[in-house]
Amino acid sequence: MLVPPAAKRRISLLFISILVLAAGMISANPPIEIWRGEKLIESTPSLQEAINAADPGDTIRVREGVYHESVVISGKNAAPQNPFVLEAAEGETVILDGADPDLQRPHSDRWEWSEEDQAWIAEVPWQGRQSRALLTWASYDDGRLIASHHDRECFLAGNRGDALWRVEDKVHLRLQGDRNPNDYSINIGTSEGILQFYNSSGWVVRGLDLKHAGFTGVHLKGPTARDIILENLTIMSSYRGISTEEYGVGFSNRITIRNCRILNFWDFEWPWKDGYRDGASSSSDEEAPMRGGGIHLRAHDSEIYGCEIAGQWDGIRIQGRNVKVYANLLHHIKDDMMELESNNSRNIQVYENIGYEVFVGFSLVSNRGGPIYIYRNWVQTGLFSRMYEDTWRYGYPLKFGSDWGPGAENIFIYQNTFDSKGRSLFVQRRSNPEKWKNIEWVNNIFSRTQDGALGIEGMGSPSQGIVWEGNLFIREEEIAKLTTFSDEYTQAGIVGDPDFIDSTQAFPDLRIGEQSDARNQGTIRPQENGWPDSVEKTDGSPDAGAVPFGAPRLQAGPNQDPYLPWTVDPASNQNNDVTDS
Repeated sequence: MLVPPAAKRRISLLFISILVLAAGMISANPPIEIWRGEKLIESTPSLQEAINAADPGDTIRVREGVYHESVVISGKNAAPQNPFVLEAAEGETVILDGADPDLQRPHSDRWEWSEEDQAWIAEVPWQGRQSRALLTWASYDDGRLIASHHDRECFLAGNRGDALWRVEDKVHLRLQGDRNPNDYSINIGTSEGILQFYNSSGWVVRGLDLKHAGFTGVHLKGPTARDIILENLTIMSSYRGISTEEYGVGFSNRITIRNCRILNFWDFEWPWKDGYRDGASSSSDEEAPMRGGGIHLRAHDSEIYGCEIAGQWDGIRIQGRNVKVYANLLHHIKDDMMELESNNSRNIQVYENIGYEVFVGFSLVSNRGGPIYIYRNWVQTGLFSRMYEDTWRYGYPLKFGSDWGPGAENIFIYQNTFDSKGRSLFVQRRSNPEKWKNIEWVNNIFSRTQDGALGIEGMGSPSQGIVWEGNLFIREEEIAKLTTFSDEYTQAGIVGDPDFIDSTQAFPDLRIGEQSDARNQGTIRPQENGWPDSVEKTDGSPDAGAVPFGAPRLQAGPNQDPYLPWTVDPASNQNNDVTDS
């Protein structure tokens, strides 16, 4: 794109002024320390300088403060047994803030009204892929998100209230009530990522707070990002929290994400449909500013565990080989809690995760690799979601669709507890159900409270390797529907009462009680087939569901109170149209 000389000078001056302001903030913070063993060997004024100067085995220690830096870690490699360490000093709060610091000050007077654009406009620097500037999320100082839009038409329509539209360095903003943005502190990111790894390996990053990224808090680019541990991070107000690169650059390797919190103050009155009508693509999230996510991981030999993810469009998306995802807490998710959608994922284990106040639990629209093992999870789809302007719906714990791809196979779903206020699951009708192969549903609890469509249409018969065995349903309709595919499905399970401890509390307890019909209801098929399990095998028939009777409740997420900025149910006074989708 050609830029007029005057505009170039204006942007250059803007960069200089923001750099001067950020430099002043950096100088007000303590210097960054580089430690080698027990010895302090160097102090630097900026984090980037410290990273550039560090050697393998060094610890880069950041003292308490707010640092307006976006850091590129490029060509810094270490053996995993002697890694670089980037950490907050013990007991100190360190915030890496990716926002333009000048716009965070009320009365900055950077916003100028344009009659031609019918918007307030500010030049905000951008470093990174230009197309990703479109995905920048903005927020107020209390974390409330400002809706981002993908084009001028959607921006001017402003279906989600306060509206932002960004084209590279030019940010358009309209606030409800014709308010002047110069009167507010507005957070807008200036780069693609706050911590960006390129051609680097052998890193441990821990104890930092990352806020207001332009695209993602931590960016791991391709196969050159390997042997990286991310732990005890808090990432807020970002389109994505942690993300590998998208298609075309290969998979990262040996990535561990543990005890991290990825949080957004999402507005749940935003219609779900805007995720698609306010975007250039229904398949590529990078062309849809509303469809952000907590963790997008394309990696092999990796783990995600002990994390909390809340206030997102999607929670976790996984593609790769030999990946474990366990003991995570996901809640207040507008669309999918976890996406396991791929044509090549193999040996994925997803277990002991808790999801509540989500629309969809697990999405398996397509997967032709496998195996994928989904076991010992609690999922309650209790989010009453605004789908369109005047339509609100509940979702379902499992989704098998035919939106794209050739179907799914080699997926084993066993020993889970699913509690739904909508359907038990959603399997989209398709003209070629034979493309569902080797999918087994064993020893699960399927509890639902809503009458209506069952959602199991189109899954197929035992000749395709579709197995239903040892499950507990609370309605006759499920088994009746299954037997229309095959008489063998009379053995799919029983109808009974799970006798949950308390499924109605905000953080549900889906353990089974003494009177539960799930006790001793399961079969030993998982043991016979050698499927992985996190519960010790016992003699006799196992209990159906995620947690055996008398066992402690699942523990998921970091050891902190859940993030809950939502004080009221946004659906409580709305049109309660609960038609199934």
